[in-house]
Amino acid sequence: MAYTSDSDIERVDVVVVGAGWNGLISAKTYLDFMPSANLIIIDDNSTFGGVWSAEKIYPSLYAQIKHGLFEYSFYPMRNEGITEDGYISGQTIHQYLNDFAWDFDLIRRSRLQTTVTHVFRTVWGGWRLELGGKAPVECTKLIYASGATSHPVIPNWPNKGFCSPIIHSAEIGTHLKTLKNIESATVVGGAKSSYDTVFLLLKAGKKVDWIIREDGSGPLAIMPPTLLGMANTMDVVTTRFVALMGCSIMNTDGSIQNFIQRTYLGQVIAWLFWILVNWIAERHAGYSKSENAKKLRPGPHGNGIFWANAGLGAASVPLFWKTFHEGNCTVHRTDIQSLGDGNTVTLKDGTCYQTDYMVLCTGFDKSFHVFSEQMQEDYGFIASPAERARWSKLDLDAGKTVDDLLPAIKTSPFGLSKSFTREETAGGRKLLHGPSRHYRRLVVPSLAAQGDRSVFFPGFIHTIYTPMVSEVQALWGVAFLLGLHDTPSLEEMEREVAEWTVWSRKRYVSQGKKHAYAIYDFLPYIDTLLRDLGVNPQRKKSYLASLFSPAYPREYRGIADEFRRAVAKERSLISTARGTPETATPEPI
Repeated sequence: MAYTSDSDIERVDVVVVGAGWNGLISAKTYLDFMPSANLIIIDDNSTFGGVWSAEKIYPSLYAQIKHGLFEYSFYPMRNEGITEDGYISGQTIHQYLNDFAWDFDLIRRSRLQTTVTHVFRTVWGGWRLELGGKAPVECTKLIYASGATSHPVIPNWPNKGFCSPIIHSAEIGTHLKTLKNIESATVVGGAKSSYDTVFLLLKAGKKVDWIIREDGSGPLAIMPPTLLGMANTMDVVTTRFVALMGCSIMNTDGSIQNFIQRTYLGQVIAWLFWILVNWIAERHAGYSKSENAKKLRPGPHGNGIFWANAGLGAASVPLFWKTFHEGNCTVHRTDIQSLGDGNTVTLKDGTCYQTDYMVLCTGFDKSFHVFSEQMQEDYGFIASPAERARWSKLDLDAGKTVDDLLPAIKTSPFGLSKSFTREETAGGRKLLHGPSRHYRRLVVPSLAAQGDRSVFFPGFIHTIYTPMVSEVQALWGVAFLLGLHDTPSLEEMEREVAEWTVWSRKRYVSQGKKHAYAIYDFLPYIDTLLRDLGVNPQRKKSYLASLFSPAYPREYRGIADEFRRAVAKERSLISTARGTPETATPEPI
């Protein structure tokens, strides 16, 4: 159905795209500052939660982070559906986000089962969203919070008569009844979702063929749920000590940083730390128990946990490795050659077998496809050919800076790995793999430099600390939209973008080339955003506590109020310096 007249168009102040962790907290934060705003939330799922919506979860799905670490700072999660090791069930997370939407009056503002098909700029400087089968919406401010896990990647193979169902891992929740009745299944991919899917199938007694490409980034680096049974792994990962050892571009200033990152002895200490962590992980997994298990060992051998080339996960589901070792699972380190008659899968190594079901755990692409290709280039979603030479120079300078600050990651253990191109997937859609050139991973530098405060993009960063990162991104982004803090010059923003991009691909190799990846770096990232806002990022009473104890979200409670006070103080100082009486506080504050 086409809508062409002005009377068909709905006009609002703010549109939030996405009803998951990022969209919900962004909407709530904006309304905290501007309670009279006409704000709506759009999401194509039928329930709240994004990747944790009711249609995408299933009984054996658990988050890979501990209870108490996976919540907003001011809204505690119920202690329900928690494993003995402290990990949280998908149902608990879905209920938490649903309760959050109810408690903060976001239900009536939400348009579920509504798909954004195109996004345009209006002639008056706002945004127009075309919606599938519904009237368009125009807004002054756009918060595009669809996140990094909302657009499934669907590979394309030659298919001659293959009739078994092929689904993406995001669809498992709606296929549970059918999966109970099959005898065999094929799982494709080495991401965290593939481990969850394999566990689900093996636990149900199914025969599983698990395909992980030899020429890809390999299998996920998997941490045990606890370290030698003494400490919850995620308690350790959410310490500033691990962030210090992790070689973050956002954590290079200070004497201890200089010692660990830029002296020979410090680098040896960090290397030994990661070798120990990797040994603990490999001991727990039992990669040496079988040829199948050996094929799941992440590279490089002996230090895969540090590099996280294929990503980092945790064996959060109870007894994952025991179930894998005892189950009927064959791991294939090759790719699919073709799909054929008789539901036959033919692999590139010559193996042929039949399968009843195929589950694609092939990850997600950035969901910027609703913007035209020209807009994608103009707004830093993809590389612009016209800007290639300029950004090559920026990246070259950034590379020198990263190498000087973090010499431990100067040389990749994987050699000169290939760069990612915009290859096409099933349906002819081009992948948007590659770093977005957004300042602080949130705003388009060129727009910000022009004074355009109409849009920001929360959630396009990969981290295990999702709720707290979302909360701080929302505060930073809303403050930007409302003109409550300023960005630096275009030159400085582009330098920051280049340094992040170069660091990311050096630090996390394959993952860093595809995404804004910060799996060990979420605390320095949060620190950076809070400093921008004038909020103190140090939430512990002592340096040792800050370095070695977990950073719980509840410690950040009140950051919005702290920001308000920082803005009021800054305005007071400006007023005093000008010799004029302080004016009444504007509505947003």
